[in-house]
Amino acid sequence: MSTRSGRSAAASVLAVAVIQVVAFAITTAIWVGSTIFAGGACAPRCDWSGADLAGVVYYLVAVVMFVCTAAAARFARRTEKDLTWVPLAASAGIVAGLLIALRLFQAAMGS
Repeated sequence: MSTRSGRSAAASVLAVAVIQVVAFAITTAIWVGSTIFAGGACAPRCDWSGADLAGVVYYLVAVVMFVCTAAAARFARRTEKDLTWVPLAASAGIVAGLLIALRLFQAAMGS
């Protein structure tokens, strides 16, 4: 019986993780739309290494958030605890990572 509720707890975490996947898809579209054509106006003076670093920051934050969600699903299965708040917090983390990365990218393009 405990295995069934453990699976149910993990399934709940993964069901809420759909919101995280949607948040990642939307923020990735915003990231690509905001950065793909940005280099034309400042081509001779852009800090391309800073721009690349901004992209690394965004995707690294997203990967860390997905790893946290996977760990929460595994922990929920073992402990039978309700951890559906983790993918919601991870979604907010992805949005925060986008905002930080966009700020870093804009600073690199303004250099």
